[in-house]
Amino acid sequence: MRHGHLLKKLPSFFLPLQGFLKVNYSIPQALDVVSMYYEIYELPHSQLKSPPILFMHDLNFSHISWRRVARHLSKTGPRRVIIVDARNHGLSQHSPHHTPAHMAGDVVALMKDQRLSRITAIGMGMGGRALMTLALTQPQLVERAIFINITPAPLPKGFYLSEELFQLMLKLERSIPHGYNLSEGRRFVLAHLNKLVKEEMDLMLVIRNLLKLHSGRFAWAVNAQAILDGWRDTMSDYEQTIKGLQPYKGETLLIAGQRAHFVTRCNVKRMRNYFPQLQVKYMDAGYTPQLEQPDEFIKLVADFTRR
Repeated sequence: MRHGHLLKKLPSFFLPLQGFLKVNYSIPQALDVVSMYYEIYELPHSQLKSPPILFMHDLNFSHISWRRVARHLSKTGPRRVIIVDARNHGLSQHSPHHTPAHMAGDVVALMKDQRLSRITAIGMGMGGRALMTLALTQPQLVERAIFINITPAPLPKGFYLSEELFQLMLKLERSIPHGYNLSEGRRFVLAHLNKLVKEEMDLMLVIRNLLKLHSGRFAWAVNAQAILDGWRDTMSDYEQTIKGLQPYKGETLLIAGQRAHFVTRCNVKRMRNYFPQLQVKYMDAGYTPQLEQPDEFIKLVADFTRR
């Protein structure tokens, strides 16, 4: 069996061009763009003329959480798959600016660098809203879109990825004893975080972001301060940032975990104001269906992108 090859930050001339279409890549001058870390998965059967699938993760996640999906989707589906680290996350650059508009600009910059005329945009949480903004502001770049447990409507109360969590992360970063190794540092923050984050898997996802630098001090892989500074636009009042925009008329799929309570009839109705071709598929899962029911999730995405 032939395995796909993984390309990490290679120059664009190593990748096949997606035609020689004249594409309008628009990045407002007021937006600073960062260089996102990305990985591309492709196999010999990949249809290189078809827009690739691009995944953008949620707050406190990274491209790593999408690797399994990317590998399997590139095997079972017809398209190349790109997974990225959003700004202020993972291996991507940090910036004081953290809004959906900035993250959408980063995607446009990556597309321009890779000479991609269009993508199939798939995003979860924060990444979903960044790609909603891209689809609504530059629909010519998005062939179709999939959003996971996220709508433009307000988030449900009690969600663990809260302002309080990132405020606590900043406080803990400064209080971990320098003499601790990484395991000890993670145990230290775990003792404080479990008062706020109740689910074990959620806790593990948070503490995995803790790093010990060569200087001996601890830091988070995510830029918690920038995330807090952009909280209103990204999380608490996102819909205000897209009001007045023309609807995105491409095919759109919303994947909802039935136990997550992020997708309600009211939220779906509001989302259809922006995405009138919206279809909704429910999965027997919580907030992370791609981790809880990976086979079903991959089939949903493969079927939707194969058309």
